[in-house]
Amino acid sequence: MDSYRFNIPRFATIYLGLSIGLPILIHLIRTYAGIDLSSGGVSLIPVMLTTLNEGARFVRAAERRPTNREAWKMAGMFSLFGVMLSMLLAAVVLVVAPEMLGDLSNMSFALIAAMVALMAVVYVLVARLFFSLGARSEMRRLS
Repeated sequence: MDSYRFNIPRFATIYLGLSIGLPILIHLIRTYAGIDLSSGGVSLIPVMLTTLNEGARFVRAAERRPTNREAWKMAGMFSLFGVMLSMLLAAVVLVVAPEMLGDLSNMSFALIAAMVALMAVVYVLVARLFFSLGARSEMRRLS
C-alpha cells in the first residue's frame, strides 16, 4: 500500500466525533425546528464519512486507486475499529446513562451478539463502498 498508513487515532477521532455529534445535532434539530431526522441509518453515517475520508487519503498518499484486495482489507480493518468504537461508546452510555439504550438493556446476550455480528457485516460492506467512493472521488479531483 505504498505510503498510506491507517492512522487509528485520526480514524477514532473522526468516528467518535461523528458518533457523538450527529445524535446531538439531530436532537437539536428536533427540539428547535420540530423536524425528526432520526432513523436506524444514522448509525452508519460515521463509518460512511470516515471511510470516505480514508479513501481520499489513500489516493493522496499512494497516488493511485486501491486494488480490489486492498479495498476489502481496509474495509475489514475500518469495520473492525468502527464496531469496537461503537461497542465502547455503548458501554460508556450503559454506565453513564443506561436509559438512553432503551430496550437493549433487556435483551439477551445472544441477541445482542447476533446484532453486533450483523452490524459488523453491514459495516464491512458500507466501508468497502465508501472507501472506494472516496478514492474514486479523489482520483477525479487530482486528474
